[in-house]
Amino acid sequence: MTVTEKIAALRRVMLETQIDAYIIPSTDPHQSEYPAPRWESRIWMSGFTGSAGTLVVTLHEAKLWTDGRYYLQATDQLAGTGIELMKDRLPDTPSIEDWLGSTLLSGQQVGCDGRVVSVNTVRRMRNKLAKHDLKLVTEEDLIRKIWKDRPAVPGKSVFEHKPDYSGVPWQERLKKMQDWVGEQHLDYYLVAALDEIAWLLNMRGSDIDFNPLAVCYLVVGAKGDHSLFSAPRPGLEPWKALLEVHDYDKMSSFLRRINALNADIGLDPATTSARLCMYAGDDKAAQIASPIPDWKAIKNEVAINHLREALRQDAVPLLKLRRWLDQAIPEGVNEYEVGAKLTALRAELPLYVTDSFPPIVGYGPRGAIIHYRAPYRGSGQLAAEGLLLIDSGGQYHNGTTDITRTFALGPVTEDMKRHFTLVLQGHIDLAMARFPKSTSGVQLDTLARRPLWQEELNYGHGTGHGVGFFLNVHEGPVGIAANPRSPMMQRPLKPGMVLSNEPGYYLEGAYGIRTENLVLVTEGEREDWLRFETLTLFPIDRQLIVKEMLSPAQLAWVNDYHARVLAEVGPLLEDQEEQAWLTAACAAL
Repeated sequence: MTVTEKIAALRRVMLETQIDAYIIPSTDPHQSEYPAPRWESRIWMSGFTGSAGTLVVTLHEAKLWTDGRYYLQATDQLAGTGIELMKDRLPDTPSIEDWLGSTLLSGQQVGCDGRVVSVNTVRRMRNKLAKHDLKLVTEEDLIRKIWKDRPAVPGKSVFEHKPDYSGVPWQERLKKMQDWVGEQHLDYYLVAALDEIAWLLNMRGSDIDFNPLAVCYLVVGAKGDHSLFSAPRPGLEPWKALLEVHDYDKMSSFLRRINALNADIGLDPATTSARLCMYAGDDKAAQIASPIPDWKAIKNEVAINHLREALRQDAVPLLKLRRWLDQAIPEGVNEYEVGAKLTALRAELPLYVTDSFPPIVGYGPRGAIIHYRAPYRGSGQLAAEGLLLIDSGGQYHNGTTDITRTFALGPVTEDMKRHFTLVLQGHIDLAMARFPKSTSGVQLDTLARRPLWQEELNYGHGTGHGVGFFLNVHEGPVGIAANPRSPMMQRPLKPGMVLSNEPGYYLEGAYGIRTENLVLVTEGEREDWLRFETLTLFPIDRQLIVKEMLSPAQLAWVNDYHARVLAEVGPLLEDQEEQAWLTAACAAL
């Protein structure tokens, strides 16, 4: 079926069910950023493959809302589908609810699948739609009526992430959660978020590409009566001593049963679906934010030391790739092949499991597409000139990595150098920041943007996101971005948190620039002060730096950073030519 045929089929089902508009989000029953194929309904319906976006279909129109990271990609992928792009977060773009209010008649019905939309989202949507006298109904999964070959709930094998890496046995973490449930005066607490379950149980899987997660639910009992709900899968034996294991589709009936017994049930309204909340008693259920994101965000010393080593090792495949490019470009190579080569080089490392996301390899104008994914067919050919942006990372048993570098492949313009240096200045200013405890990400974001703002330039994405430990490459509960209304940006940074530092600049139709390192929040020299330790170790392209634009402190940072890269990565290189390349790349400015 084409996208046009799918939308036509959906409209026929909407007429049958008396639904006047249907909302298709990007989420799954666990509110994952990247859902398993079974729940990629928005991708299947629209053809738009970005990680964020919401499709809204009425009987006469179809529109897709997405943010600035994906404007260019969505414009390309939606062409010819009849779906109109709505550029979310721009002043002139109405919200989904306001647009529906101006489009539908009073009393009409808006539908969405309550199995994949959170309690909080349903509450917010219902309140906003009510202002337009529209009714939200969440009972119908209309996609299942038209997606005939929809994938099954995944059930790939799982394994234990050993305490040698995690620093804490899963039994200890589970007991901590059990005690917390008792402190809340609950009988049971439902954990729905996949990365929370993975961290709590030290369980890793491969149900979702690039995320070492298993699709399941966990119910923690205050008296030690814990239950795991999962599709049948190999590898669950280590957890069966403390957990009862049930089929994934028994989650709803379990909640109905303990609710009928008047058990006090708790759940997180941000990560639990509206449907499961209904089975748990709706308003009767205690809606309490899970403590796990805060626990998970603060890495212990064992994990931090492993991550430092993972990032040292992760520099080697990127170095090999950069040297390989000089040989491959004259022979002919495209963006997809560069990404595949980098994946193959990472896979040579002994603790490698998978990439942490699909490599973003954007040459020239495609570098300006913030989350560009080079297609197997039709990728751009590289040439010995201009800029190449590579954003990539790996999932290793000893950590998760995420690094972006912008490379000069040959002659570049003075504007390219100037823009690169402005981005670098912002990166350095954030890396050197000292800030008092209780400082949040929104307060730090301006440091990275200031050099660009001085020239009335900006970038349309956040400056930093949390990073998991052999978990999701994007992790809450904190971040660094300009949105003061975002709860994540209001949360204070704490020692032990790992975030990215990734300002950028994107000139549409010409090139993109981003420099990204991972940083660790550490104690400052004075009491109640914090600072960042840069963890990522890879040279920044010296050919693109305008030395005269740097302050003395910024210049010292670059030279100190490169000296550290050489000292820590150099001993890992056995090839003398690789050592010589690194020495030259790390030479003082």
